[in-house]
Amino acid sequence: MTLLSLLLSHALLLTGLAGAPPFGVGETLRYDAKLGYFPVGTATVAVSRTTQERGVAAYVFTMAGQGGPPGWRVRYDLTSWVDSRRFNSLRFHRKLLQGRKLDENEYLILPDSGRYRQVGVAGEWVAPPGPLDELAFLYFLRTVPLKLGESYSYSRYFKTGYNPVQVKVGDALESVTLPDGKTAPAYPLEVSSRGMVMKVWMTNDARRLPVQLEVPLPFGLVALQLTGVEKGSR
Repeated sequence: MTLLSLLLSHALLLTGLAGAPPFGVGETLRYDAKLGYFPVGTATVAVSRTTQERGVAAYVFTMAGQGGPPGWRVRYDLTSWVDSRRFNSLRFHRKLLQGRKLDENEYLILPDSGRYRQVGVAGEWVAPPGPLDELAFLYFLRTVPLKLGESYSYSRYFKTGYNPVQVKVGDALESVTLPDGKTAPAYPLEVSSRGMVMKVWMTNDARRLPVQLEVPLPFGLVALQLTGVEKGSR
């Protein structure tokens, strides 16, 4: 991708998605999780609904998962409210339960003023232009042009200290297995921030499905494999 085309794509994303997004309300992706060869849980990612968030039309994205190896049971729930026209995060809720330890945070993200706030905490902090939370970023990746062998740098994570987020596309498409048993070519992506690396295999078609993910967690590298898809309405 040339610098000009990259800048143009960013301009389009700031004013609205370039064309219809590859997902619709009701789309639900179901995953099985493995730690090495061992099953350790399940996860579901969905475009749950649309709503009005502070007077702005917004998608509501959700992710829920549970599992972990024996002795380290984990449940997590993420909810992201995203401006459906400008594709900026507006609100983000994260809930993580590890054993008996609960970690729960909610953030109000204010793209027009370049700030965000944490619910229940005094003060506000600087956010970058076009801010995104981690769940919204996964959907954002489904909308942007990708080119084999290219690297992209995005300074859009709402907590500026984690920017830039680097996205590296592999040199060749790789074959992945879909829930129906068929295979499809996919972009292998490496997403990194502050030394943390996640891998995503995203189909090279109009749906841009994240078929496989490798996510580093405290107990090891967990592989998520797509096992079911419910199509949404656009």
